[in-house]
Amino acid sequence: MAATCVYLACKVEENPHHIKHIWTESKAVYTETSADIRFPYDIPDIAECESYLLEEMKFYLVAYHPYQVLIDDNIKLSKPSMQAAWSIINDSFRTDLALVYPPHVIAVASLFLSRVVDQGNMSDIEAQQWFADLNVDITDVLQVVNELVELYKSWGGYDEAKMPELVTRYIADVAASSS
Repeated sequence: MAATCVYLACKVEENPHHIKHIWTESKAVYTETSADIRFPYDIPDIAECESYLLEEMKFYLVAYHPYQVLIDDNIKLSKPSMQAAWSIINDSFRTDLALVYPPHVIAVASLFLSRVVDQGNMSDIEAQQWFADLNVDITDVLQVVNELVELYKSWGGYDEAKMPELVTRYIADVAASSS
């Protein structure tokens, strides 16, 4: 199903990739994490799953992104602030934040964090007033900020070389617990 989701997402975002390319990459990732198990799906399986996925989604393919808030004409950001906020939003997609919070909350949290990183072109009083005037639940924004800060803390101890072993061990643990 993950390969089908990637395939459909590429289409929705108007960045289509050939289904064979999606299958090849999915197979490579699967093989990399589960060397002893063959990738169980073929190209027709991905194509068939696409129709099931579309039915389950009731063919609703409109996707809202936090980026839309950043490119709004009413928000005037310095170039460094815009780049910082954009990067923070990119990082948010490495978490489940997009599944838990609406896009505008993630965007406001990224603006808040970018304000901390780069003072931008607003005074502190202007920034406080701007955030106060928003029609956003500040507790949600702060929860998103906290999750992003935790993500950045966890990246401090990240070691790419250990990842294949950890993923393989995790898959073995899941397989052992389900049997």
